[in-house]
Amino acid sequence: MNEHELELIRDYLDDRISLERLEQLNQLLESNDAARSEFRAMAAMEEGLRDLSVTNDFPTPLRHERAAEDPAQRRAGYWYRLEHIGVAVLLLICFGLATFLLQKSDNGDQWGDAIAKIDFLSKEVAFASSHQLPTTKDGLLGKGWMQLAKGRVRILFRSGVTVEMEGPAAIGIDTPMRAYLDFGKVTVHAPESGRDFVVATESMEVVDLGTRFEVSVDPQSHESKVTVIEGLVDLHLGSRGADRTIRPLEAGYAARVDEFGKIVEIKSDYNPDLVEDGVRILAHWTFDDIGTDGNIKDSTNNSLNGILRAGNEPQLAPGVSGKALTFTDNTSVDLSKHVSTLTRLEDFTLTAWVRDPVDPLAVLFSLSGDSEQHRVQFYLAHRFVRFGWQDGQHFDSISGRVDSWNSGQWYHVAITFEGGIARLYRNGELLASGAMGSKIGTPVNTLSVVKDASVAYLGRLEDGRQGEATAHQWFQGQMDDVQLYEGAVNQEGIRFMYEHPGVPWSAGKSPP
Repeated sequence: MNEHELELIRDYLDDRISLERLEQLNQLLESNDAARSEFRAMAAMEEGLRDLSVTNDFPTPLRHERAAEDPAQRRAGYWYRLEHIGVAVLLLICFGLATFLLQKSDNGDQWGDAIAKIDFLSKEVAFASSHQLPTTKDGLLGKGWMQLAKGRVRILFRSGVTVEMEGPAAIGIDTPMRAYLDFGKVTVHAPESGRDFVVATESMEVVDLGTRFEVSVDPQSHESKVTVIEGLVDLHLGSRGADRTIRPLEAGYAARVDEFGKIVEIKSDYNPDLVEDGVRILAHWTFDDIGTDGNIKDSTNNSLNGILRAGNEPQLAPGVSGKALTFTDNTSVDLSKHVSTLTRLEDFTLTAWVRDPVDPLAVLFSLSGDSEQHRVQFYLAHRFVRFGWQDGQHFDSISGRVDSWNSGQWYHVAITFEGGIARLYRNGELLASGAMGSKIGTPVNTLSVVKDASVAYLGRLEDGRQGEATAHQWFQGQMDDVQLYEGAVNQEGIRFMYEHPGVPWSAGKSPP
């Protein structure tokens, strides 16, 4: 490598690189193996020096003492100390940073040199008086501190990671793959593009291995708590500059860690399958993981995967949590191979986030028999959320009236069925309930009542009309975070899912 190339790396690590030179560095790292290797080594060295400056075991010499040293001795001591710094963990972080620089972004103009942006602000949000970063939705964020006095803010990192913070809290934005939590609470969702994302605290680093997790830090005791909602994380325990131990933590468990990086307690914080008698999550379709064969992954362990039925490649858009799937007049998710599971459900809950349901009868979910006389469907109309059924000659439904569906706005909708009573919700609020239909007064039907069920879909209803024709109804809009439960989730649980997009009610019996 020549001196110009080395200087590009030094300028980046010293945080003094211009946008033009940053683009030169990106191109260099994309095309030059030696440059990538040198970048990782220099980045690890830089991180080690930062540790060296804050640890008591290696106090920084006073300025006059450094001046008195022989330059050759200083260089020898410098390299000797670096050999004794625990950089193995830090290499993982730096590799994530290098990976970010090596990736080309289709929306580079949108991000510029920003690390993250504000993706959501709650109505009651208020920032601390010392806060200096942008405070508006879609505001681009560089390196610095988000200091929240109250309310909720969701931050979308350039790597695809979303971090939702609840005030009061202070979080340092470092790189697209790293944040530092000083105090307060954050909830993290890291898709595949954000694997190895790090949330650091005073006493540890939480390294994502493809999951959802929460981290909180008490402002007085500096004790940290990590709760894994889905997947797995590694806890790198110990203060900066000291040798660290690594402890994996899996879904369903929470760890308390003191200010020195010592585990105080590990316990099962919740049961990931059962949260109350008779309620169990069956499927969670996030649309974040769609295979090249159209496989829509169920993120639970029940493997109720769907198949994308569409005329072209899946159209994905930013969702409430990760990615959302755009449905057109020929797009649906086929769940028919799970009909036997669905028809065993007497009591159930189905929830989804939706945006811009433009079809007059926007079908979210349907389960049908071989004729139109046997079906149930959960759907949206112009000013209604509806659950409909047909068992025989007549169709009936229960309707919950809403004001409107504002363009571009996400809404959380849910249907629960328990003991012959259906309940409809929007944005956590109960809209309607009943045991009889509102049209002709027939008893409410559930999934287990559908005779000879053969097909089930998200985003589509197929009416097998007797005679000649087959009619279809579609969703046509965007859908995200669809969850299916055996049993009826109570209103507290529905409200929890509305307030915590992407987090199943199996995260706990009450909002933490």
